[in-house]
Amino acid sequence: MKKTKLAVGVIAILGLGYVGTAWYTGNVIENGLDGTLKNLTQKVNSLQDNFNVQITHTNDEKSLFSTKTHIKIAVIKDSKTVVLYDDDVIIHHGPFPIEALKNGVFTPQQAWVEFQNSEQFNPDLWKKAGNQPFMKGHISLSYSDFIDYNISTQPIVLDLKDIGVEDADGKLDLGEINWRASGNINFVAPSISIEASKINYQHDADNQLKITNLKVVNDADFQNKYTLNASVDDFYFNFESARDTPEISLKNLAWNYVLEAKESGLNGDFAFKLGSFKYGKQDIGNGSFEFDFEGLDKSFLEIYPEAAPFLAKIKHSSPNTKINIKKVNWHNAAGDFNYSAFFDVSDFTIMSSFRLAQNIDQLNQFKVNLDAPYKVIARIKTQFDNPENENISEQQFESDAKQMQFIVERSFNRSPYPAILFKKGDVEGIFTEIEYTKQSGQFNLNGKKMSFQELQNHF
Repeated sequence: MKKTKLAVGVIAILGLGYVGTAWYTGNVIENGLDGTLKNLTQKVNSLQDNFNVQITHTNDEKSLFSTKTHIKIAVIKDSKTVVLYDDDVIIHHGPFPIEALKNGVFTPQQAWVEFQNSEQFNPDLWKKAGNQPFMKGHISLSYSDFIDYNISTQPIVLDLKDIGVEDADGKLDLGEINWRASGNINFVAPSISIEASKINYQHDADNQLKITNLKVVNDADFQNKYTLNASVDDFYFNFESARDTPEISLKNLAWNYVLEAKESGLNGDFAFKLGSFKYGKQDIGNGSFEFDFEGLDKSFLEIYPEAAPFLAKIKHSSPNTKINIKKVNWHNAAGDFNYSAFFDVSDFTIMSSFRLAQNIDQLNQFKVNLDAPYKVIARIKTQFDNPENENISEQQFESDAKQMQFIVERSFNRSPYPAILFKKGDVEGIFTEIEYTKQSGQFNLNGKKMSFQELQNHF
């Protein structure tokens, strides 16, 4: 019995505490809404000068656990006003908004905001979305000032004229799209992501663009680090009748990068992969590209004023720079093209880069590897020259490879030092391995050693 009374007492205290906190949060929201929207408007307008944004609220209705208000968001450009949102929003008070709990968020929140477009705002958009809100979303704000925006849109087919593109007959077919932005309330280091199941544009029956399963996540710490991860399952481009170009189909694209500011310079890591590339009726192949760098001088980005906060952390004006092209690969039915390179350079700035060939003392290490079989390169050329030919014979591929071999070897064979080898094992093509270290003071060119002066004479 005592335990039951204790439990009831604890629940009562917690309940009163929740009601009191919700009431207090509601008052804070009501009193601070004008200032919050004013600051948000100023922030949005300060980030660009292409248009002016206006955000206003009216008809506030406050209850114990929520506040209802009418928000209008308009964009003004060249004396033209476009209303983006003109509907009610509901602000659920903390510390544990019911709607947050329904969404699986069990940490204390200052507020949870829900919004969606109504039929009254745009009856045509409501109908095209299947007699339901085209857009829904929520915003959460924690007590540590972490804010999280989430917006989702329903699949819809729109005429370009519906979205303000005059004199256009095309259609935009959109699948479900989810957009999210989160971070500190001042967005010092935001994370922005988008997922779109389908983005199709059809100009007419013969000209269209299709993108399937686009995913992008971009994390930006404006003073330290940028990160991007993106992928597309399918990209299809066919404007053959409009532009006289064959259709293009790309599958399984993925690209990512990391750019980080250190006291010793910029560090970066980039990668791109393509699972399949078709040009007309030709299967061109698949490929990848990877490179990174360390200690890149800030002069390479100083031409962009918006990068100033990011570059402020870099102290060294002439860092030691390492650039590593780890892999450039293309694979097709004839084999693989491969290229890699590594550079280690001292005092490497945007200005000194133009004089590097004359100032060998800056170069600490240099290495290049190239494997380019004639059959691989010639196959690509033949396919691009005959995009709609489904019956290219192996004899034609062989003939084009022999022709390429004749032209290349006639051009390079005059050199007394073989900068290029034309055979590796039993494979004919363009092959080279070049290596240099400051410690040795010599270049190793396909197994032959020479000084920098001899190398200059050679080329």
